[in-house]
Amino acid sequence: MKKRRRLKLKVRTLLTFIIAIVLFGYVSFSVINYSISKKKFEAEEIELQNKLYALKDKETDLNQEISKLKDDDYLARYAREEYLYSKDGEYVIKIDEKETAINVETPIEGKSSKYIAILNIFIVVSIVSCLAFIMIKSKKIQKKKVSVAWYFFYNFKLSDFNMFLLS
Repeated sequence: MKKRRRLKLKVRTLLTFIIAIVLFGYVSFSVINYSISKKKFEAEEIELQNKLYALKDKETDLNQEISKLKDDDYLARYAREEYLYSKDGEYVIKIDEKETAINVETPIEGKSSKYIAILNIFIVVSIVSCLAFIMIKSKKIQKKKVSVAWYFFYNFKLSDFNMFLLS
């Protein structure tokens, strides 16, 4: 009779523990995936906003260029500078200036691996601490002949958990 009760107690404890770990894992991985996708979308939004601002600047520049090209003096000077036309007696010397490209880095590229590593460490530490806490509580429970889940829900004290963490 006592062996049957102990076996039932162990089975209940094991099932409760497995269900708790599965739920905890599902929730934690959902949170991790959500935060990673959120960071990617934020980085993509920043990149698209930068492209939008660049295109608006280019549009204003092109509109100004169109209005300037309507002026005959500017058109003649533009043709001499860009297409190397010259008046009689002029020499054309062209100096190429290197165009520098501005690299826009998204904030997610360098930090995503750090976030993932921190979240994984947090998950592992929390699972290990929960396992140790349950094991300590289960040793006390076996003396009282109460299931782990009931004891945990009705007799949980924050000071016991803090003492466990500090030891």
